Amino acid sequence: GGPTSQGANKAFVGPRNAPSAMYAAFSPPFQAGGDGDGSYVGGQFRDGRASSLEDQAKGPPLNPIEMGNPSVAAVVAKLSAASYADDFKALYGAQIFSDANAAFNAMADAIATFERSRELSPFSAKYDAWQRGETTLTDAEQRGLAVFNDPAKGNCASCHVSVSTKPGGVKPLFTDFGFDNIGVPRNPANGFYNMPAQFNPDGRNYVDIGLANVVDLASTRGQFKAPTLRNIAVTGPYMHNGYFKTLRGVVDFYNTRDVKPVCPDPFTSEAKAIKQGCWPVSEVPETKNTKAMGNLGLSDQEVDDLVTFLGTLTDGWVPPTASAKAH
Repeated sequence: GGPTSQGANKAFVGPRNAPSAMYAAFSPPFQAGGDGDGSYVGGQFRDGRASSLEDQAKGPPLNPIEMGNPSVAAVVAKLSAASYADDFKALYGAQIFSDANAAFNAMADAIATFERSRELSPFSAKYDAWQRGETTLTDAEQRGLAVFNDPAKGNCASCHVSVSTKPGGVKPLFTDFGFDNIGVPRNPANGFYNMPAQFNPDGRNYVDIGLANVVDLASTRGQFKAPTLRNIAVTGPYMHNGYFKTLRGVVDFYNTRDVKPVCPDPFTSEAKAIKQGCWPVSEVPETKNTKAMGNLGLSDQEVDDLVTFLGTLTDGWVPPTASAKAH
């Protein structure tokens, strides 16, 4: 598939790369940030528009580009014909399908309950084992972690929090659930540019204004929610429009965005930009964050180490066995 999400109708693609459902349960309800600077946190979707997992679960079935069901009743008709309909009735009552809205709410409840389960928040990465003192990080992983945390280097941890913020509380989630515009370029491979005018009247001039669709403030234009970095090494492509295919490209961009020249063509892919030694203009240039990123001054080695460290955040880590060590 392409960099953004394909619909049930294979001819349809949305404008955005779907965020991971992993650890989504920890995102607080959408709200103004507590620091009084007009920032926002939380919610679901990349723009925070759904306040809860339940709200989010109700979106895709009725989205004309995603699942394209014409009504709540149509979704519930499919539910009632599903192989698990009897389980559903056992859980929510024998008459659940006779009230379409109640059944639709029950569907959202079931999905959200699954999303809150350990299955989607296993905290089983090498980083977790290291925090418990059960393994050691390699030299490169250690160096990468230092770059990640150092305010004078990557300063990644300022948004992608790497320590538990509550004593004895949840393990670090590698996000503060805040919103920012990091200056991502347009993605020439975004199929949404070519969608029919009923979905995208602007064609290649389409601009995704992100949070500004939800909060009508100029300062929120082009801002998107910071994702968790857990499982980041295995969940590309990256950013709201899937512009980056590689994690190294992302880190390089954070490091050199404001140092390299601007590519002549605003529709230049990551691979071509890296080859040409430039970066395309941001999709929404006027609000991009130039304080925290764009000229980090990291060496190639530090960039590589940072990417290596991010590999320790992948769930399902298995310690090397004794027999492997013996060889």
